[in-house]
Amino acid sequence: MHSRHLTLGSLALVAVIGIGSGLLPAAAAAPGDPGLPGDPRGCGQPEIPAQWGSIEHPAVTRLVPALTRSEWRWQRSTTVLEREYVRESAAAVVLVHWTRTSDQVEREYAWTVVDRPAEPGSPEQGHTETRVVTPAVTVVEMEYVQQQNGTTRWEREGWNAGDKGKGWTPTGLTRTVEVKPAVTEEVWVVDRAAVPAEPEQSYVETAWVADGTTPPAASAPTSRSRVASSSTEEQDLPVGQRPAGTGWVEGATFEISAAEEERIWLPEGAAPAAGFTATGATRSGTPVVETTAATSALPPAGEGWTALAGSAIQVVVEAAHEVVVKPAWVEDFIVVPAQPVTPACSEPGNGPVLPIDEGVDPPVVVPMLPEGPVPSGVLGTTEVNPIVEQVVVTDGAVAPATAGGPSSALPSTGA
Repeated sequence: MHSRHLTLGSLALVAVIGIGSGLLPAAAAAPGDPGLPGDPRGCGQPEIPAQWGSIEHPAVTRLVPALTRSEWRWQRSTTVLEREYVRESAAAVVLVHWTRTSDQVEREYAWTVVDRPAEPGSPEQGHTETRVVTPAVTVVEMEYVQQQNGTTRWEREGWNAGDKGKGWTPTGLTRTVEVKPAVTEEVWVVDRAAVPAEPEQSYVETAWVADGTTPPAASAPTSRSRVASSSTEEQDLPVGQRPAGTGWVEGATFEISAAEEERIWLPEGAAPAAGFTATGATRSGTPVVETTAATSALPPAGEGWTALAGSAIQVVVEAAHEVVVKPAWVEDFIVVPAQPVTPACSEPGNGPVLPIDEGVDPPVVVPMLPEGPVPSGVLGTTEVNPIVEQVVVTDGAVAPATAGGPSSALPSTGA
């Protein structure tokens, strides 16, 4: 549901007082009526501007449904022509007989067997001690303090002949002073006696080792060798290969297996692996079935494509959306027409009028009420007219009668 917003301004004043009350001029209460002779507002009244209202007309829209299309996966079967290729997978095996006479050479190796390893000797270990030959001569001295100035000095016991003699008094502290130093000598004290070194006790062993075998561990050759025996070696190797080593003699050749071939069939246009050559033979191969992974409305390029059963789906080309048939617009209309300035009050016969209420927007001049109680529904001279800012009019409803119809003489906005 859309809403129209009708701005009434000070329309409430017209609705409350009305034409029949006699308190507003007929021109203000009913804008379409002709003016009365004279101006009932009185003399010296300012111009009153017109009061306007407006109706906002919402946009008219239309829902456009979603646009979809059908798509399928496509499939086709293609007959393939195959061609035959051949290559030699195993060549004929031809061997050469080789012989040589070999001497079995042995070499002597020697190594040392240790019965007891050598042990190094150790020197004597000890330390030096200081021994006293004649003890030192010492004396005991006492500390004395001077009673007059507090000076202290060290002297032997009995010095100054009395505690109070010559002003010196012992403090009770003592010390030992060496008069003659002691006579000492340095003496070597053996902690561990020296141990003499012992030589290694061992013997040498030898062994004959044939060439090509591992000698004993920790052994070394002695440069002696000997021929232990002689033998004849034989080897059969493919043509082009020679046995390792020297002294071989090439003999007769002989074939042990014929050549082998590998034949394959490939689709026309496919490249064979290295070594294959075409024989010229052809045949019809197994049909190739192609299936598209994605759906589409039309088949791929080429012939023979058919829609795959059960693959149809609906694809949204354009989502449902609203389009504006008629844009929103605003209609303006007059609520209270403008009134001109009244003549000055210098002319006789003009009655008193109420002053303009400066706090009301727009200013409205209200005639003097007759004496007595104020009629029901009529504003007093000190009351302020209420202002209605907006009225919401739903679709299909009629705007308040006091608003009047839209004026063709007034500007309007929108389309």
